[in-house]
Parts: sequence; C-alpha cells; structure tokens
Amino acid sequence: MMSTEKAADRIRKFFYAEEVPFGLALCRICLPLVLMGMVLPRWSVCRELYSADGATAQVSVGFGYIDMLPEFSGTVVAALYAMLIFSLVTLSIGWCSRASAVVSCVLMTYFSMLDCVSTMTKYTAMVTHMLLILSLSQAGSIWSVDAWMARRRQNLDPTKPRFAYPKSAAWPRRLMQFHIAVVYFGAGVTKLHTPAFFTGDQLQYWMLTHLNYQHRLGEILAGYPVMLVAFGYVTVVFELMFIFCSWKSYWRHIVLPIGVLFHFMTTLTLGLLMFPMVCYCTYMAFIDEDDVQQSSAWLRRKIRHSSWLKVAQQKLIEIRSAMGSRPEWKSSARIVFATAFPLVALAGIQIEHQFDPYGERRPEGRYQLTAIEPERARQLLAPVTPQRDFDKFFAVDMGTFLVSDIVANRRTSFRQGENMIAQCSLIPPHEDLVIDCKIRDEENRIVDKKREIATREMFRVNMYFSIPNELRPGDYTLNIETAGRPVIKKKFQVLPKYGTVASR
Repeated sequence: MMSTEKAADRIRKFFYAEEVPFGLALCRICLPLVLMGMVLPRWSVCRELYSADGATAQVSVGFGYIDMLPEFSGTVVAALYAMLIFSLVTLSIGWCSRASAVVSCVLMTYFSMLDCVSTMTKYTAMVTHMLLILSLSQAGSIWSVDAWMARRRQNLDPTKPRFAYPKSAAWPRRLMQFHIAVVYFGAGVTKLHTPAFFTGDQLQYWMLTHLNYQHRLGEILAGYPVMLVAFGYVTVVFELMFIFCSWKSYWRHIVLPIGVLFHFMTTLTLGLLMFPMVCYCTYMAFIDEDDVQQSSAWLRRKIRHSSWLKVAQQKLIEIRSAMGSRPEWKSSARIVFATAFPLVALAGIQIEHQFDPYGERRPEGRYQLTAIEPERARQLLAPVTPQRDFDKFFAVDMGTFLVSDIVANRRTSFRQGENMIAQCSLIPPHEDLVIDCKIRDEENRIVDKKREIATREMFRVNMYFSIPNELRPGDYTLNIETAGRPVIKKKFQVLPKYGTVASR
C-alpha cells in the first residue's frame, strides 16, 4: 500500500509540480522562428497551393473524404496566410501568447492538410502538436511582452510584493517531452520492420540523392556501406532508449547531446534542415529551473569580467525604463492585438494582389498555356523505353566476408586458397532476374561460373567462389550477365598463396 501511494505521489509530482516554465518559453520563442523558414517561401504561391483557384491536395482524399476541409478563394487564403505569419511573430515575442498559439495551431493544421504533397511532412505533424501544447500552457508568462506588461503593472502597485517569475504545473512541459520521445519510439519500431534500413540500402540510396538539399558528406559516406549498417543500429538503439533515458537523471545529459549530434549529422548527410531544427525546439522542453540557474550564474560571471557586456546590460535597462510604465498598457495591447488581425489580413490581400500570379492585371492579359514543341510532345507520348540491364545494377563488389549481408572488406586481389564473394547490388524496382557470374582468365577462357536468381524484392545477390591453389596467379575478369546479355566487367588479381594482398 505504501509503495502504491509513493508511486502515486511521484506521478503527481512529475506532472503537477509547480515550476517556472523556462523550457516552454524557449520553445515558444524559437519554434515560430524556425517555422518561418517553411511559411515565408510559400507566401508567394499560397493561392496556387491552398485556394480553390489553384490545385489543392487534401490529405482527406486518400481516406475517401473528398471535401472534408473548405476551400476558399485566393483572396481569402491570402488573408488567412498573412494572419498565420502574424500569429507566428506575435507568438515568438509573446504578445497575447495563448491566442497567438491557438491561431497558429489552427491555421498551420488547416494549410498542412490542404497540401499533403509539399506542406504536410513529418515535422509539420510534430509542429501542430507542439503548438497545441503551447496553447494550453503558460509559455507566455515569462520572457514575453505579456510578462513585461504584467511586471510593469505589478511593480507600480506598492501593496503587492515585487514581481517574481510565475510558476505553473509541469504537465505541458512533460507532454512536450513525451511528444518527442514517442515520435522517436515510433520511428525506431518502424525501422525494426524495415530490413533495408539495417542493411544500409535505405540510407545509401538516400545519401546519393538530393531530394532535400545538397549534402556532399552523404555522397562520401555512401561509399562505406558497413559504416551505414553500424549507424543504422546505433540510430534504432537511440530512438528506442530515448523515452527511458531522457528524463531528469544522469542519462539525460548523455542522451540529449547525442540527439543534437544525431540531427546535425542528418543535415550533413541527408540534407535535412527543418526537421532537425524542429526537434531542437522540442529539446528545449527538457530545460528546467536548475539548468537556467546554472546558466544564469555562468552569464553573471561573464558580465562581471566583460566591460562590453556590462555596457550592453546597462543600455537594455535604460531602454526598458524609457518605454514608460503605464498600467493600462495590458488592456490596450489586447485591443491592438485584436485590431491588428483584420489589418494584417487586408495588408496580405493587397500584397498578394500586387503579385498577380496569373497575370490578370497585365496589359497583355491573363497568362495563357502555350503548346510545347512537337518533338517534345512525341517524346512524352512515345512508348515507355525498356530499362537497360546496366541500370538495374548499382554496384559489383568483391571481398571475403559479410557484415549484415554487406561485403565488409572490398578487395581486388585474392590469394590462392581463399574464398571470394562476388556481390551484385541491384537498384529497385526491377523484375525477376537470372544473373550469371563468370570468371575469365587473360585468354578469355571461363575458369568458374555461378548462376543465381534475383527476385524482384531483392537488393543484392551473393555468389561464392573458391580460388584453388592450382589457379595460376595473374589477372582475371569477373563478368556479370543477365539473360545471356553482358552487363558489367570487373578485373581482379590472383596472387600466390603467400603474396601480398592489396586493398581497394
């Protein structure tokens, strides 16, 4: 009975302990700034993406609900999109924080669900949940315009104690922590059911493409598939263990830096930008009062030993004093906030009107579709060109042992008496293939050959050869054929039994 009561008290303290919401305030400040990197580039094309004048792609269509969300005209969408941008700005500075978070959450969800092709991504799904949590929290009670006005009004009243940081229940911050932890856990479980992730194929093909942004490091690391296999296992372990190790304990100071490094590497190797930044904003929910006190003590020491920091601090105090201390500012600010939204909507309509994306106000008139060149039309309407055999093969590697079905020691020289593995990596999609692997000597005579079947779901085929002691040292060629047609040739060398082996 006692243990049950202690467990209930710990759970109650975990969710309802009073604390200053430093972490949520940092998340409130940074998250809208990160979202600007996605929202602002789409402003000029909001009519095409989100209005009935353009080409929307509602996510509900895939579930059988054709018109689940209303589609407005381009003018209305321009007004709503301007309101979204304005609400993100006011949320970041903390002006009417809760109302700003509610408006941002509703509009971000609406626009994301209207465009499942480009706007709706995994980070926008995370962002809408984060905005919902911020709208239910006291994230605007500190480090915000709301907090500044409340402090000025309270300090003017001599009957009230001097202003201190307000405290609130910890459950919004815990929800934010659970959010990122569950996202990681779900991603880890998904990877457990994806064999191509553990063989490095998924990461390798992703690193070689530029679906997101340029990432030269990814192209380099794609040439080391064994390293990708190791990274795959480390990633799954990190994602599955995060939910157990990320709370206030010794492990938190290990797991969070690993997460920061993990997302930084996804930027360098996979070209991801927005998703790592969104995750960094979520990490701020793990900052508590002890972390802020330690950081503040370190900053105070720096200010005491730095003359320019002292000057900057004094300037900020003078600016804050010069702004006055009228107690009616809070009510006036709310009125201005409510009035600003229709004004911003009108400004957005006017700015979008000046863009004139369809050329309706041009002297020449509305843009017209032009006919393409006849030669280009014939190319587009021509029958599908059969895929070349060469395009079905990604690489041919040789070695002596495998790690997670990957040739670990790529070599082009082998000793007599060794076993050689010839691995053909395939590019999906491909049909069922019959692959012949023939070893020819310098006089083009067949020394050995193997045949394997590669079904359409296979990523690679391994063929095992034994190099006998009787095989004469010299240069040989590995010939890959499919359906009797030559595809790839690769040279290798057979050395004497006690010779030197050269690595590629």
